[in-house]
Amino acid sequence: MTASHPWGWADLHAWQVLRPLLDAGGYLPWTEGALRPAALALVCNEIVLADRRRLVELGSGVSTIVLARLMRERGGHLTSLEHDPGWAGVVGAQIEQEELGDFARLVEAPLEAHPLALGDAPWYAASALGRLPSGGIELLLVDGPPGYTAGTEHSRYPAFPALADRLAPGALVMLDDAEREGEREILERWQREAGGWSFATDRASGLAVGRRT
Repeated sequence: MTASHPWGWADLHAWQVLRPLLDAGGYLPWTEGALRPAALALVCNEIVLADRRRLVELGSGVSTIVLARLMRERGGHLTSLEHDPGWAGVVGAQIEQEELGDFARLVEAPLEAHPLALGDAPWYAASALGRLPSGGIELLLVDGPPGYTAGTEHSRYPAFPALADRLAPGALVMLDDAEREGEREILERWQREAGGWSFATDRASGLAVGRRT
């Protein structure tokens, strides 16, 4: 999730590109924590162009529903972790209302201390991680936990080291809010520590995209 971010021309264009998926079901509550349209369009492009069918998302919202609709069109499955019980209820109800349960699963995942954490920022509970695919993840979208308050700037760091062994050989890792200072530091550590991976930030969307070199 991101703090409020002004939309630019790339977002307005992406809004039109995404229109078929946005109009495919009921109203979607687009909160200030949602992926920007330009970011969501970039994710959808990567899914379609590389035929990615096994997705994991950390942090749920409008992107969860749009990606589930895309999985319904193309075949595939999304698993999304959400730490906030109230918000998980909203997103889960939308999945149920649109009968998207065969294409998306929302896992309520409380935050707790994690051995890989930088500082005291909590990450998703081990019990919830056990409900993620054990391997073959083709796209990992990291948009949670929140990282915009004091003490949580590096909250998303554990995502890559904790899930790296579950990624498919040609997988992508996408990190939202990549131009914030905390996320820039996370990317630097990921690239330095992982080896064999390269991360580049798309400034129009605020997403960083990581690929095996």
